[in-house]
Amino acid sequence: MHQISNQFSWQAMTRAETCNPVDLPAISVIIPAYNASETLGICLRSVFASDYPDFEVIVVDDHSTDDTRTIARSTPCKLIERDVNGGAAAARNTGAANATAPILFFLDADIAIEPSALQRVAKVLGERPDLTGLFGSYRDETPAANFFSQYKNLLHHYTHQISSPVAKTFASGFGAVRTEAFKSLGGFDPGQRFLEDIELGYRMHQAGYHVLLDRELQFTHYKRYTLASLVRSDFFGRAVPWTRLMLEKRVFQNDLNTRINNIVSVPVSLTIFAAPLTLRFPWFSLLVAISIVIFLALNHDFLMFLLRKKGLRFAIGGALMTWFAYLYSGLGVLVGLAGYVRSRDTRKGNATTHSGAIHDANTIS
Repeated sequence: MHQISNQFSWQAMTRAETCNPVDLPAISVIIPAYNASETLGICLRSVFASDYPDFEVIVVDDHSTDDTRTIARSTPCKLIERDVNGGAAAARNTGAANATAPILFFLDADIAIEPSALQRVAKVLGERPDLTGLFGSYRDETPAANFFSQYKNLLHHYTHQISSPVAKTFASGFGAVRTEAFKSLGGFDPGQRFLEDIELGYRMHQAGYHVLLDRELQFTHYKRYTLASLVRSDFFGRAVPWTRLMLEKRVFQNDLNTRINNIVSVPVSLTIFAAPLTLRFPWFSLLVAISIVIFLALNHDFLMFLLRKKGLRFAIGGALMTWFAYLYSGLGVLVGLAGYVRSRDTRKGNATTHSGAIHDANTIS
């Protein structure tokens, strides 16, 4: 169960009573938060600085142990307090169940929006009834100054900026969806601890709904990565579950992180990793040299993007990080594939056992 509290200042009441001059849909901004005290205040201030007048803000505290609830109560938002930590998917579903607007805008607690963001969301969905949802991308700059944060942020920005606007996925960190469609699909799968937004996006695609990747809708990400947290996030939070999702949902696309150049880069990176073999087999050095050339060619555009943004030193570090990322992501794909095969075999075994039990029961009767 959860507890709901409302704290509306006179500024929020004035905003809620303001008439929307262009008759665009109202928006429920849903922010799941777990131990988010470092960034939640920044996130909420950016939302309440919005130019768009017709919105409500719902913060779902997922049983935090820090000052997350205190920060939320200091703002004119609706605070929902969960008694147990159920994960982001469950928290977002809780927020959606308490929302009143026809548009749900999911926002992570470590992201700040521009004053015009909600207006753009309302305008696009208000003027395009063919769209069920939309999402944007991170800006190319992040306040986190260390290399790994800068690299990850630039990679995310670049990936979304070159991807197709016709999306088969969804992004719950900064994505909007029509409330009716969201509820008809049953919301996020609370069993998905990672990539619950991708899973929902696949279901939206398979149901015939249309989602837009709006490249001009950009947000500032305040998340700070270390090498360890970056590897952990990419491996356990992306490579492994995304592989299983693609196989289970049968959704394969040459887009986002699964473009052809990304896929081919995995075995190429593995060949480069085997470079120490040249000490024993000198002929192997030619294969390694060719692999390096192929790797640079496959990732040329991204590496040149890093060069333009951050200079030569950063680009060299980015090339090494990209190579390393392909190595552990490739391992994650193998782990995800093994998990999928194991779960499929388990389902088949259970189905066979169930079928046999029914046959025996019918025989006895």
